[in-house]
Amino acid sequence: MKNKTVLVTGAGRGIGLSIAQKLASEGYQLILLTNTKASADNLKNMDFVVSFDCRVMSLDLSQMHSIDALALTGNAEIWGVVNNAGICKTFNLKDTGDDPLDKVLNTNLIGPYMLTKRMLPYLSRPGRIVNIASQLGQEGREGYSAYCASKFGLIGMTKCWAKELGSEGITVNAVCPGWVDTEMSKIDMQRMANEQGVAVEQFYAEICEPLELKRFNSTNEVANLVSFLLSDDASGVTGRDWLMQTIWNQK
Repeated sequence: MKNKTVLVTGAGRGIGLSIAQKLASEGYQLILLTNTKASADNLKNMDFVVSFDCRVMSLDLSQMHSIDALALTGNAEIWGVVNNAGICKTFNLKDTGDDPLDKVLNTNLIGPYMLTKRMLPYLSRPGRIVNIASQLGQEGREGYSAYCASKFGLIGMTKCWAKELGSEGITVNAVCPGWVDTEMSKIDMQRMANEQGVAVEQFYAEICEPLELKRFNSTNEVANLVSFLLSDDASGVTGRDWLMQTIWNQK
């Protein structure tokens, strides 16, 4: 993978961090984006970033001027773009108060659209685009309308881009994790267990029971799939949304 550059958003923690570590170990040159200067500074000090001389920048995907500024930094040819960054805010249609719809859509959907559009002139032919969607891009869940809308939209864009860019040798795919063992999922699981009045261990067992593997996926397993989709071995795969385990139905 030497001399192939990949841009990864949301690289400071969780799935994005595992993707960055996996790709660095495979010899990709990396441009790693995080949403704050503090997270960028923390990422810059990580051993793999120093060892593999990764480029780290802070960028708020919900702010168009930040994306424009990135496009003007003189990027060389890029092999792949991994749109991983995202936020999840729960909000019921009947709730009052600050509605997170704009923030969620700007970060999870409009941000990846604008970033990919700005990076397209730098993307090699052939090249790769991988969007990290969600099982909630394939089903709805109570209280998650903003998040589901953003991930449904991201899958829709994936399929459109595959048709628009396929003749140029650019493949576009979406990865749709369900429950993944991250700090964010643990917080979400604890909240839902509290709402149901059960212990978090019991709630975890109930979530895992219908899953084929009877457990959450790891961030490394998501990274492995992303690595494949970026590779030459995936040259004939495009326009797909890859669900990692059977959808867990939650009202």
